[in-house]
Amino acid sequence: MREHEGGVSEAIGYIIIFGLVMTGIGLITLYGYPVLMQQETSANIKNMEQTMIVLQNDIKSLTYKLVPYKETTLRVSGGSLTLVNRTSMDQTFTISYNGGSVVTGFLPGELRFRSAKDDTVITLENGAVIERQVGQTGSFMLAEPRWYVDDYAGSRTLVVNLVELGSLMDTPILSQTGVGTVRLRHYQTLFWNPPSVAPPGGGQAVITYSPSTMENSAYDYSQAWRNFLTDPNGLAMTETGPNTNVYIRDGINNVIVKKYDLIVEEI
Repeated sequence: MREHEGGVSEAIGYIIIFGLVMTGIGLITLYGYPVLMQQETSANIKNMEQTMIVLQNDIKSLTYKLVPYKETTLRVSGGSLTLVNRTSMDQTFTISYNGGSVVTGFLPGELRFRSAKDDTVITLENGAVIERQVGQTGSFMLAEPRWYVDDYAGSRTLVVNLVELGSLMDTPILSQTGVGTVRLRHYQTLFWNPPSVAPPGGGQAVITYSPSTMENSAYDYSQAWRNFLTDPNGLAMTETGPNTNVYIRDGINNVIVKKYDLIVEEI
């Protein structure tokens, strides 16, 4: 082989190798990078699901175990964690018994995580951890609240534990991203019983959920509450009509409602 022909061969080889390298980088960028980003987003969502359940356990300690104060350090990535004060939300719960009001227009407030990548919403509301996708109609519960029907000694009692989340000075919204601390404090507990006495065979209990209409119903958790309230192994209530969000159960002898007011001191 002549000397100048060897140089041409090396140049062609270099161009071919360089082209293969660039093609490989392009393929990784085109197909691999989105997969890596999706894996990162999924990891962030899983982390926040676990974090919300930890916060739910903190709330259980503050309410049912009467612990006065809880503090949890957590990491928020891929989105933001926000306290929506009870006074700045538009979804309510109403409970009645035999036509008499027990609780009217209860505003729970919520701790809400919203992903910056895929608009997943994970919320801690009224003792339940709920997840949904913005733009989709459905939602589901990751962890249920402590609402139940007690059939002890033949006396069927509906027990509802309401959890209200607020902040000092009624600040509408507190938010954080990154590493931070959530401080929760028990403020007070209120008890309600129905004003009417149960008739023979029990009366009718009614729970009404009025979903949020904010941001085109992005924070509407109707399906999650529907699945929970109508679960035959749980409260076994019946919805009065398609998507009415009004649930009834007959044969209830008593209704006990406890409302726990919690203060979020820092987030």
